[in-house]
Amino acid sequence: EKKKRFEPGDIITIQVRESLDAQTRADTETRQDSEIESQAREASNQFLVAQRPEGFGIMNPEQLPNWNIDVDNEHRARGTTRRTNVLETTITSVVKEVHENGNIFVEGQKTVEVNREDTKLSVRGLVRPSDIGPDNTVDSTRVANVELKLEGQGPLWNNQRRGLLTRFLDWFSLF
Repeated sequence: EKKKRFEPGDIITIQVRESLDAQTRADTETRQDSEIESQAREASNQFLVAQRPEGFGIMNPEQLPNWNIDVDNEHRARGTTRRTNVLETTITSVVKEVHENGNIFVEGQKTVEVNREDTKLSVRGLVRPSDIGPDNTVDSTRVANVELKLEGQGPLWNNQRRGLLTRFLDWFSLF
């Protein structure tokens, strides 16, 4: 089989077939016990309990403020996040660079506008010539260091973005 040679500017179509399935789970359990106690001693409060000349004698020693506070804080939280993304499309890319070993660096982008919604997909990565089919196509799973970016603008994309206030409050949120 004759080895394919590519030059900068050649066109290669990348068949994007990416699937991402991620799941995270978190269980949190915290407990904190605190006890605060205070006793007002007669010797330390002569101003309130002693008769003149040391104090005003406005309280009996039994009336001094003594207190005890017990606090139990407990927090239990459970959370599960599951996210599944599937992206299937084709994107025609251009050979930007050919390395000495024959591997090629490709880069391409595709913009689609439907009903005032702009969707832009860009791809870049390194491809072995042997992975490119006779019709100059390569599967995205065969692209090394692949960078796929999907960005959009328009009413639907904008509605999916969280508002400034929500993002600000999330920044301060402890949980």
